[in-house]
Amino acid sequence: MSDQKSLALIGVGRWGKNLLREFDKVADIRYVYHRGDKENSKWLKENYPDIKTADSYEKVLADPVIDAVVIATPIKTHHELARLALLAGKHVFVEKPITDNIKKAQELVKLAAKKKMTLFVGHIFSYHPVLAKIKQLTRHEPLKHAGFVWNKWGTFNEEMVFNLMSHDVATALDLFGSPSNIKTLENVGMVTDSDIIYAKLTFPKQRSCTIYINRASNTKNKTVTLVTAKNTYLWDNDQLFKLDKKTNSLKLVYKSTQTPLEIECAEFKRCIKTRKKPHTNGEFGIGVIRILEKLKK
Repeated sequence: MSDQKSLALIGVGRWGKNLLREFDKVADIRYVYHRGDKENSKWLKENYPDIKTADSYEKVLADPVIDAVVIATPIKTHHELARLALLAGKHVFVEKPITDNIKKAQELVKLAAKKKMTLFVGHIFSYHPVLAKIKQLTRHEPLKHAGFVWNKWGTFNEEMVFNLMSHDVATALDLFGSPSNIKTLENVGMVTDSDIIYAKLTFPKQRSCTIYINRASNTKNKTVTLVTAKNTYLWDNDQLFKLDKKTNSLKLVYKSTQTPLEIECAEFKRCIKTRKKPHTNGEFGIGVIRILEKLKK
């Protein structure tokens, strides 16, 4: 954002607080607008006393000083909040996924183009330094397979496919491009109708990807195993390991020093300033939703 402009954060739940923390380092946050939860209001006063709490979204959009809005609200609200912001001539950062269906996402993409505004979708893992390292490596040794495994406990109030699988689906698009076949192999409900999901994506040139998520697990881990034409790698949190085939042990080959969130927030600012097209733009967001909708069937 230019020195004369500011942004507004819409929604200050668990992830909204993280976005506020990072954007506060790189931008002037003029307003926070949320539903008025007392605990969140108290948290804002204690941690960000100088940031105004807006009493209406219309007031935020009417302020000519506001250059952009950052939307961190439930998925079903993304379309309308982003649509109104674009109509008001504001750049938009909207948390993943962009909307809850393709038609709404396509409308936002067309509107952003018409208004010449940046539309940035917050697929955070697309900005992970480890993913950047993997892309660098696989330019020289083509990727054949990726296996995503995510075990965790909780977030049972979130819709499984659009909220959780969207992370790994976006990363799969980054690594392989568009899939030629999409299939849900298993979908098991325990606490809710869907708590364990296992899916397979296949891509041209005999490449594949599997995604397994279990949110009813007593262990917590998120890893990606990557098989290339030459090597096997393991992405674990902020580290990348390579399998030493002689000793059958994992050797650390890379460790990131920046968080993907700080990179993502800085990239949004850069895209607005330079008018650069974001990597996770509206079209990328539509590509993710296209896969998610097929996985939900």
